[in-house]
Amino acid sequence: MRIRFLLLCTLWLLFGGGCRSNKQTAVSDSDLIPIIKTALYDSASLFFGDFGNYPRNQVAAPIGIFDSGTGGLTVMEAIVTLDMFNNLTGAEGPDGICDFAGETFVYLADQANMPYGNYASEGKTDYLRELVIQDALFLMKQKVKTMVIACNTATATGLEDVCLLLDRSQTGVSVTGVINAGVKGALERVKKEESGTIGVMATVGTIQTGGYERTIKEMAAALGYMGNLQVISQPAMGFAEAVDEEPDFVLRTAKEPRTNYRGPALDHADHPIDILLLDAYNFDFVNNGVLYTRGAEGYTQLQLNAASNYARYHLLSLMEQLRNFPEPQPLKVLIMGCTHYPYYQEILQEMLQELRNYCRNGAYPYRSLIAEEVALIDPAVNTAKELYLLLRGQNLLFPGASQSRASFYITVPNGDLPGVGLESPRRFTYAYKYGRQPDTPLEYVKFLPFAADNIDPETLHRLRRSVPATFFLIPDLP
Repeated sequence: MRIRFLLLCTLWLLFGGGCRSNKQTAVSDSDLIPIIKTALYDSASLFFGDFGNYPRNQVAAPIGIFDSGTGGLTVMEAIVTLDMFNNLTGAEGPDGICDFAGETFVYLADQANMPYGNYASEGKTDYLRELVIQDALFLMKQKVKTMVIACNTATATGLEDVCLLLDRSQTGVSVTGVINAGVKGALERVKKEESGTIGVMATVGTIQTGGYERTIKEMAAALGYMGNLQVISQPAMGFAEAVDEEPDFVLRTAKEPRTNYRGPALDHADHPIDILLLDAYNFDFVNNGVLYTRGAEGYTQLQLNAASNYARYHLLSLMEQLRNFPEPQPLKVLIMGCTHYPYYQEILQEMLQELRNYCRNGAYPYRSLIAEEVALIDPAVNTAKELYLLLRGQNLLFPGASQSRASFYITVPNGDLPGVGLESPRRFTYAYKYGRQPDTPLEYVKFLPFAADNIDPETLHRLRRSVPATFFLIPDLP
């Protein structure tokens, strides 16, 4: 057990999602993005960190977690329910006590600024980097001892910036991201001599960074994998947004195709629905899950209007990529590279079996491309393990096994800001959200506690069902 624990610590040091000091010291203050310099030096700014007054005794301080929305609660659920180590000795193996028992948590859902995955496609990566730092600064104002970036896009885009902020702040606060954790979980499901495909389904922004593909190749090489490992990445545009009920992608009251719809469609330039594959998608049309019009010769419009149908569309798109790949290897692992996707893990697993059995003109086009058992990787579990090893190594785990406590915050647009573009009190207009520029020190959002009037009923129902231990910690929700 002791050897195994030391091995886990070594792996964390090699491939952990946290900061690496050699990267930080190579960057001068002049190379920092403006908001970091503001946080460090501009005491008149609302983004000033005042790090000189940060507490030094941090054992009882909270663990901070942030995401672009409620998807990161799947990561928090993995953390608060983790029981993979002995709480007294730290040795690997469950002891019937949650590993983070007694810890205090602060969770931030940056709902007003989501989806993070669209900033890259709108040419606003610099602004997204600033948003990630704002999230980190909010948690530091809560005096956290460590933080988890529970968002794949934020990890891929902003982890290095957060590391630089924490290094310069000299607060001792650490950070863990989800990408390396997900890759480690994926490689654990593949034998070192095996060939196969690792699929990655993530937001457009995450895929554009190449973070998953690069990390898979680097980690596989370092760990001595010898097989032919292929990586297929699917930018799942609109999936996370549909899970969080963003009206540009899902509108439950709609009964016919909409002009302001932004998701996959028959005529979408980058994400077209292939009418010839309609039976393979097997979309759920019940309760207006697909909005459509039909003519004499068939469908003339198709718009997805349920998160489950986004899951189906993007999984089949990934398989079509693989089918057209040179010498394709069978899919053995699928990384759910966005915290919103595990809510639909059952749909993804169900569809993989459907596609294995899908027959067209007497042939099975996907059967040889899908292993009999495909491992679906939720990076949350590995992230929880990395967080435990990090805090254990720093002697910052809270002692005892009392009930955990938590505070939950969500961002909403600041309606008092002059010229703000609002679609509703809880949402910016799309043009306003993605039209903002970095280094504009305005208070675009307000940070409010979770409440029934700032989280829609469908999301509350999903949280109650899917993250019960975390939902129990949220105060004053029905």
